[in-house]
Amino acid sequence: MTISAAVLGRPIAHSKSPLLHRAAFHALGLHGSEYTSFDLGADELETFLAAHPSQVGFSVTMPLKERLVELALTHGWGLDDTATLTGVANTLVRRHGVTSVANTDVQGIVRALTPGLTTCRGGAVTAAISAAVVVLGATAGVSTAEHDGADRATILGAGATAASALMACHELGITTVEFLVRNPDRARRVLELSARLGMSATTAPLKLIEPSAVVISTLPAEAVPELEWSPGFRGGVALDVAYAAESGFLNAAKSHGLICVEGTVMLVEQAVAQSEMFIAAAETTEVATAEAADAPANPTWDADRRAVITAAMYRALEHQPGPSDDRPSDDLPADDRPAGD
Repeated sequence: MTISAAVLGRPIAHSKSPLLHRAAFHALGLHGSEYTSFDLGADELETFLAAHPSQVGFSVTMPLKERLVELALTHGWGLDDTATLTGVANTLVRRHGVTSVANTDVQGIVRALTPGLTTCRGGAVTAAISAAVVVLGATAGVSTAEHDGADRATILGAGATAASALMACHELGITTVEFLVRNPDRARRVLELSARLGMSATTAPLKLIEPSAVVISTLPAEAVPELEWSPGFRGGVALDVAYAAESGFLNAAKSHGLICVEGTVMLVEQAVAQSEMFIAAAETTEVATAEAADAPANPTWDADRRAVITAAMYRALEHQPGPSDDRPSDDLPADDRPAGD
């Protein structure tokens, strides 16, 4: 089985997607497979996709994420829930003549946050907020979970990446979210999405971070101001989706006792999800072709494949770290840049 895929966007020269996906193909023994990059704008995407029918799939970055959803709706392509709800997509796959579109940034954020969040929640259960505190809290009519921010998230920014972060928080059981923004008028999309997901959401200035189980910055590193952190933090997980060489946001989070997750983790995890989709699509086409020819198929699926892909991508990134201004998912949407909030 061979796979032909690529990453699309503008600018694209800095993208780590070729490095990551080639490493995955190599680790799985798919040596005839290829993963390239193409520089193109939103107005070129439809024509480009029509002119490249042989590719199994594409990774899509700025400024194409919203345009890809528009094309999916126009052409009747499959849209998964993440792309439908957020209005952005970063992945296209072709499976035996059927085109599907998805937003694996949501999976990337979920996978990036899960280990730290599990540790925090486990520690809270072990510490147990002793029976006496629980009783006192109940007597006083105070929810200790709300006080500690256990079901709460704070998201810096309100653009496309914030929408993906919001969906990820929903999947992780968060029920309340506060968006810290410069311009509340630009938060309409994420507030509407919060309502659709049944989550309570508010906006506030980019000044103070209240106790939260999850704190996510979706802003470029240079756009994050020096923020105040509430003294009420009792743990939590912080993710900076930008992966600059030094994250002042994560340094501050660490000083307040939060478990810190670098943007490279999200970068790899969303790419792993994409790689799985590319391989599954290629396998489906291979099986269908083999059945049509009455020949035995040779799918490569096994339970350890994700672990192999993940390990290969992390090794590749360690050997070739990105420049300080690199961005996860190959870049941040334009509305997540400093002027966008």
